[in-house]
Parts: sequence; C-alpha cells; structure tokens
Amino acid sequence: MAKLILMFNDQVQTEFPFFNESITIGRKPDNTIRIDNLAVSARHAKIDRIDSDYILTDLQSTNGTFVNEKKIISHKLKDRDRIIIGKHVLLFLAAETAQVNKGVIDKTMILDTGKQRQLLARQETQADKVAKTVGILSCIGNSAIGEVKLTKKLTRLGKSDNSEVRLSGLFMGATAATVSKRPSGYTITFTGGRTKLKVNGQIVRESVPLKDLDTIELGSYRFQFFERKAESP
Repeated sequence: MAKLILMFNDQVQTEFPFFNESITIGRKPDNTIRIDNLAVSARHAKIDRIDSDYILTDLQSTNGTFVNEKKIISHKLKDRDRIIIGKHVLLFLAAETAQVNKGVIDKTMILDTGKQRQLLARQETQADKVAKTVGILSCIGNSAIGEVKLTKKLTRLGKSDNSEVRLSGLFMGATAATVSKRPSGYTITFTGGRTKLKVNGQIVRESVPLKDLDTIELGSYRFQFFERKAESP
C-alpha cells in the first residue's frame, strides 16, 4: 500500500497509509494530514488516487507546493518523490520500503524567505489574470462535446462516469488526463492508460502548462485550448 511519511529536518514525525481515494494536506484540523505551521495554507494540497496513479494538486496555496524542489501545480507522483510544503517534507512511497528511523520534532517554524516572497508576488499577479478569464476546451470535429468551460479546479477527461469530459475508445482510460485551474494558469496532466496525450504534436507523459491556441490530442479526439474573458457575476 502506498503511504506518505511526514518529515521535518530529515526526521520522521509520522506515517500516513493511503487508505482513502483522496487526502488533503493543510493547516486546518479537518485535513487528512495536518501541518500546524504558518507557512502552510489552510487547504494547501491534495492527492487523488486515480486507478493505480496518485495525482498531487496544489490548492492555490500561498507558498506553493514543490516536488523534488520543483514547483508544481499538478503532478503524478512516483516512488520516493519528496513533496515539500513549507519546511516540511512528505516522502511518497509507492510500496513498502525499509523502515525509516523516527523522531519527534515539536518546534514550529514560519517560512519567510526572499525567494518565497518573490514567488507570492508572482502568484498574486498571475491570480489576477486568471480571475478575469476562463479556459475553454473546444472539441474539433465533435459537435456533441462542443466547448467545455474549465471553471473547476480539476477537470477530468476520460470514459469514467465521473469525468467532466466524457470520451470513448477501446484504449481510453477511465481518467486519461486532467486539466488543473490554478493562479498561474491552466495545466494539463497525463494520468495514465494506453491512449497518448499530445500537446501541439508532442507526447505529454506528466504535466505541461497550457497556452492560448494550444492543440490537444487524446486518442482520436482533438481540442483547442484558449482563454476567454470571464462573465461578470
């Protein structure tokens, strides 16, 4: 069974076996994994189990979510990926591994670095832009699907009944891809299956940010992505 190991200063605090389909990470007590640290947002990130894959999604957190020191919006986790949230690390284990020495750390630290302040300033600018527009997936050659507004934080594409964009095909996965809406824009993520995901003719095996007029191919389906001015409430 997959699990997460919460660490601080390279010392283990606790382990979280992945029993549920989805877990949340944040500062509030009702999160599956609570990190009581002012560097951590109330709802910071979540991990969804989709078939045999585990998809980490940043929930518009203030200080960002990083995997192996790279900032992510949506990321398919691999064995031993290090998820960095504030000053804490969550080690993702896809299978049982050797026992890690445990320690207890009670000290709480507040993340306040120049790098994080710069990141926050960029996120606020990007958030203003995203709030004024809405992403659109326009299906080329299939009027039954037409245009799909990407108003949710996570839009799923696949043949599952739970998919916001229902697609068919022998090799189409239950959830073949997801599109995440975040302050920095929209990102498409390949989530597995035998159907290839391509953006502008290039195969996508993990995640790529979407830009205006990008062409997306998923099996026999073709979409064009663009952003439209959001309607006033």
